[in-house]
Amino acid sequence: MRGLRETLAESHIAGVAVAVLLLWAIFWGLQGLWVPLYRFIGVLLTAIDIFEFIPRDVTQYGMVLFMSSFDLFNALVALGGAWLLSNWVYGVEPLRGLRECHARFVGRNRA
Repeated sequence: MRGLRETLAESHIAGVAVAVLLLWAIFWGLQGLWVPLYRFIGVLLTAIDIFEFIPRDVTQYGMVLFMSSFDLFNALVALGGAWLLSNWVYGVEPLRGLRECHARFVGRNRA
């Protein structure tokens, strides 16, 4: 009787799950960095337009950073899940696990 680890590796379910988790990590990471970066660029351009302009309303920017931290946390959770799943099934980090899964898939179709 095969174990769950071997079944996941042979059916490529783990590879798909790792790929989806990595895509989620990229999505949430970009979403978490986009809003603060956009605001920072806006303030920087305004400061260049109006010499020595410093925004006094820090609470607004603090709230943006607070909300963006949730997106970055989601990115870390998805990356950690991909890392744990790939390490458990394939014994390597996620990208190497995806390469191994791809090599098995291509090798199986050619035979």
